[in-house]
Amino acid sequence: MAICLVRYNRKYLPAIVTLFNSTIQRVNRKDYSQAELNEWIQSNPDFDLWHETLTSSYCLLAIKEGTLVGFGNITSEGYLDLFYVSHAMIHQGVGRLIYNELEKCAVLEKAESIYTDASITAVPFFTKMGLEVVRKQDNQRNGENLVNYRMVKKLVMR
Repeated sequence: MAICLVRYNRKYLPAIVTLFNSTIQRVNRKDYSQAELNEWIQSNPDFDLWHETLTSSYCLLAIKEGTLVGFGNITSEGYLDLFYVSHAMIHQGVGRLIYNELEKCAVLEKAESIYTDASITAVPFFTKMGLEVVRKQDNQRNGENLVNYRMVKKLVMR
């Protein structure tokens, strides 16, 4: 069955947070220690804050057979904030599908570029999408350093 993209709806919020946490635990574990992952996941998520973040941006959900398999959001300025794909759907085109639609949105919003703070794990994917690493960033959380990379892609205005 095909994957369909839908706009964010609050009814999916518990599934979004679950996918966020499970992806971090299962996909990012190859690049981060368990202590780092524990600082990254959300054991007690603030659902209102999540909802505010996702409604104040263009957020797309990838749905396959009624199940959330990925999501991503981008601001009108081109900041790609959250971007997660289920561990079971990695390397099956879900990320590319979501990314391409988010980039179209950024172009329509006349953003000059797309930029993100990519995990070590996500750098190869975003490189394939045309983003380039600008700098390494250290993010200290309760004594753990969650390294990520600022990545940017200049957009061509049409």
